[in-house]
Amino acid sequence: MRRFGGLEGLRAWLAWTVVFGHILSYTGLGQLLPWLAKPMGQLADGAVMVFTILSGFVVTHLLLERREPYRRYITRRFLRIYPVYAVALLAGIGGTYLAFDTFLSHPWGELTPATHRLLMQSDSLASGDWPWHLAAHLSMLHGAVSSQVLYESQYMFLGPAWSLSLEWQFYLVAPLAVALATHRVGQVALAALAIWGYRLYTKGVFGEFMLPSVLPGAALYFGVGMSTRFWLRADAGLSAFPLAWLVLASGLLMSAAGTNPILAWAAFVCMMLLNKSASDHVSQGARWAFAKAFNSTIAHWLGERSYATYLIHMPILQLVTWVCVTQFGMGLVPTAWAAVLVAVPATLVASALLHTHVELPAIARGRRTSPPATAATC
Repeated sequence: MRRFGGLEGLRAWLAWTVVFGHILSYTGLGQLLPWLAKPMGQLADGAVMVFTILSGFVVTHLLLERREPYRRYITRRFLRIYPVYAVALLAGIGGTYLAFDTFLSHPWGELTPATHRLLMQSDSLASGDWPWHLAAHLSMLHGAVSSQVLYESQYMFLGPAWSLSLEWQFYLVAPLAVALATHRVGQVALAALAIWGYRLYTKGVFGEFMLPSVLPGAALYFGVGMSTRFWLRADAGLSAFPLAWLVLASGLLMSAAGTNPILAWAAFVCMMLLNKSASDHVSQGARWAFAKAFNSTIAHWLGERSYATYLIHMPILQLVTWVCVTQFGMGLVPTAWAAVLVAVPATLVASALLHTHVELPAIARGRRTSPPATAATC
């Protein structure tokens, strides 16, 4: 079974980029430091899309290496993500109302973050949409519901879970996509479908979304991950895969949109390949840098818990800011410090607990539904 090193470390970097991006924006510190908030916000959004590329890579790897019926595959995927999500969603529902209580009173005046959106979310829940938001989230399809149907369905209750909904949409169709991608004609068809879907998404055919949480808006990112895995097949040359055109097309489209997660992914893949190359001065330096950044003990530890980190950090941040603002009347800067000094270690602890007591048991149960295998999990 072929393995690719450094993936857990990459997950750690991506998850904690999102955490610190949210601390900056959610505490209002981003309003005070706009010169830092904009690039950090772009980094956080880009990190999520690198997660998407990584998911396309890993799921394709699993499907190529492990042959199993669709029902078994989707059950294992469900058990991989849903239990931790359910816990975080419950915490997020409570955190949503804490956020309303914290910020709708404008405690920091014009520096209070996202009050208009919070008010619109509050109105949506109060107007009778609450059961529909909950149903959409329980199905993990909330990211596919446009704001015209349910206001900010992708962000309601648990903001980071917009990308989890996107992942679930991909999981549902990934076996078919990978099966098609094993044939040249199928690869061309997939590339054309992904580009066409992205075009329709940008024209607003699927509705209004702040971020590409509906599959046609992000299929190109999954395609980059898929094509990377096909490129790295030991028995194939680069010329064997028309899906390579997908990388070029998506790179041009996404660069035009002002994002560069594909470049970040390409840099990681280059480092990963150099890490496995022959021993020379260049590759020795690459191996050292790769080991420190992605294969260290701490990177691996954080990466194993990165899924829980990604989902649970927002309810924790909402609780910390609520305590600071409503219980102690703290200002913007002290609240930001509290978010770093309290929410960060609390997220580490909560992530470890969720990983040990929820995530791992669910993964183990999923493995019991299929014959023993050694493929990496996503």
